[in-house]
Parts: sequence; C-alpha cells; structure tokens
Amino acid sequence: MLTQKNWKILLVLPFFLGACEFQSYDDYQLPEYDGRFQWEEITAHASWEKRVDHAAVVFNGKMWIIGGYNPGENSGDTYYEDIWSSNDGEHWTLELEDAPFHGRRGHGLVVYNNGMEEAIYLIGGFSVNEITGVREFQNDVWRSVDGINWSVIKLPSEALNEDGEFTDWYPRMNHGCVVAEHDGQKYLYVIGGFSQIPDVSGRYSMKYFSDVWRSTNGTTWERVQNNDYGIRAEQAIAVNPITNKIYMQGGSHGVIFESDPGSSHPSDDWNQVWTSEDGINWIPEIDTLFNQGYLWRVDHQMVYFEGSMWLLPGKNNSNVHYHFTYDSNFPIWFMDEYDNWWVDSQGDAFDARHGYAAIVFQQKIWILGGMTNRNGQSNDVWSGYLK
Repeated sequence: MLTQKNWKILLVLPFFLGACEFQSYDDYQLPEYDGRFQWEEITAHASWEKRVDHAAVVFNGKMWIIGGYNPGENSGDTYYEDIWSSNDGEHWTLELEDAPFHGRRGHGLVVYNNGMEEAIYLIGGFSVNEITGVREFQNDVWRSVDGINWSVIKLPSEALNEDGEFTDWYPRMNHGCVVAEHDGQKYLYVIGGFSQIPDVSGRYSMKYFSDVWRSTNGTTWERVQNNDYGIRAEQAIAVNPITNKIYMQGGSHGVIFESDPGSSHPSDDWNQVWTSEDGINWIPEIDTLFNQGYLWRVDHQMVYFEGSMWLLPGKNNSNVHYHFTYDSNFPIWFMDEYDNWWVDSQGDAFDARHGYAAIVFQQKIWILGGMTNRNGQSNDVWSGYLK
C-alpha cells in the first residue's frame, strides 16, 4: 500500500532522473588531449602478449621489454620470462622465450656500465617458477651483455642475520631502480619497494621500505644512511642525466601506524616530488600553487625528456579505492629546468593506464602495454614527441 510519503517520492523521482545524463560504456570518453606532444599509436597489438608490471630499457640501439604478468590469462603461463626487442615499436623480435630468471613481475631493469662494458641488469621482483609452482620475492641480480645470454651475478639471500640486522637488501618488488653518478662514481640504486613478511597474515604481512642500497657491480651492495623519504612502492622515479639528481614521486605505502598530525600518509609531504643529489639526502620539492590532486598517483612512470621531468598516468594511491580514470589520474604534468610544475593537458593522451613501461628512444617517449581503461591489460605501443 502506497503511503503519502511513497507518493511524494514517486512524483519527485522523474525530475531527478530527467536531470541526469546517462552514458553507455561505449559512449564514455576521456577528455581529448591538447598538450605539447604529438602522440601516435604505433600498434594496438604488439607481438608480445598483453601484460602489466613488465620492464623496458633501451640497449644496443633497440627497445627491450622483459617479463610481466597477465591477470587475464585463463590458462598456461601468466608470469612471463620472455624477452623481446624492436627498433621501431611496430615490429618485435622474440629474443628469448624462457629466460633463466623465470616468470618475473615488478622487477627493476637498467642499463649500466661496470667499467668494463655496458649490460642490462635485472634486479629483484616477484618470480614464479611455472614448473615447480614456487612463488617468491627476490633480491637476486641478473646481467646480460647482449639481452639474450644471462648470468646471475647475485644469488638470492636471507638479508637478515640472527640479530635481525640487514646484511643485504630484503627481497622485494615494485622498487625503484636507477643509475646515477655521485661523487665521481656511477652506482646502481635500489630504492624502496615492498615485500611480504613470512608467517604474518592479512595486510600486516606487507612490508614497505624507505631504504636506499647501492652497488658498483651489481653483486655487492651497501646500505646508505639516508634520511626518511617515507615508505613506498610503485613510485615513479627517474634521473636527470645532466645533474645526476634523482627524482621520485608518489607510490603506495600500506598500513600506517604513525604519521604527521592530520595526515594519512607516512608524512605530510610524502606525496611531493622528492629529490636527492647523492642518494642519501632527500628533499621534498613542494609547489603549493600546483593542484595537489595530481600527486595522488601510483604505478605511474617518470622520464627525463627534452630538459624536463615528465610525470605520466597512473592509478589512485593507498588512500583511495582503486581507480585510474579520475581527472587527476591520467593528465600528464612536468617539472621544468627551474623545478616549476606545469600541467601539460587535462586530456587523455594515450588512454588512462598504469603498470606500463615508459622509455625514451629516438627523441620520443614510448609507452608499452599496461592496464588500460579501454582494453584492460594491453600490448599496445605508443610514441610521442614535442610538437
């Protein structure tokens, strides 16, 4: 039986519905990109399988993509140990189908010269042996001078001694890996990341790091006594090749037990761009005039290109439910040579995404795969140059 209250609701409801504009999934579009880049989709489907959490580098005049994970794969191998190369982004060569480091995601990948020759270094990550089923976080290091033949130069280690002290960097994934020259010496750096503590259940088992480790050969590592930039993983990180200053921004951080008053992050300035000129001393570069919403970003990428540091799309951070198509997730922004921050465009350049790889090659920024808004996990390739 309808009451007077029910009748009022029925009478008012059509007015509310009439004021709403409904849009189908097919009709939904992100704002159009109108920034400084000219972006082009090189291929919608590269030869390599769709994937996220992979890594890429430029080596020997080609782009290389290694590993990754496909959560949409219903059967077979979902963790990839394949290695592909390309000199144009459209045509890809399978260099190695089953690399010896097994299926790997969230690993670091850099090109480094140890004083004798240049090589690709694969550092840590989460590995899956599809034959034995063994899954584990890693702190191993692999090296290749040609991208095809690989040797392990650092075996997995326990990292903790009997007194609970770190003797090595703890096995981890989604850490920052960069190469920078400080005090006249080039170093490989491992920065932050996360792992899982054995025999601890639930979300409290996840361990996030705010440490810095460095090495001159990839085999022996030293922990530097850095100041606290805030525990984090899945952060964007890059190096200015002219100044060798390291830039780091955003990421995720898990459960926080102590933080600054009024902050739900490890510190009030955690979300800012942190820089270091030596890997030890970290400073938050704060621009209060900049829209702080663009800083709430995870699983994104940062690249140095044409004199500026460019921040690319990502997903929400630890404080917000999973999303990557909010109007603060996908716009590209950059820091100029004076560390002023600017938004390149409020629009969508190459579809909202996270978990992709971004590299600079042939005077262009290249975007490889990842989790996309339109197609989920993807194997598309985009390139962009400044107009």
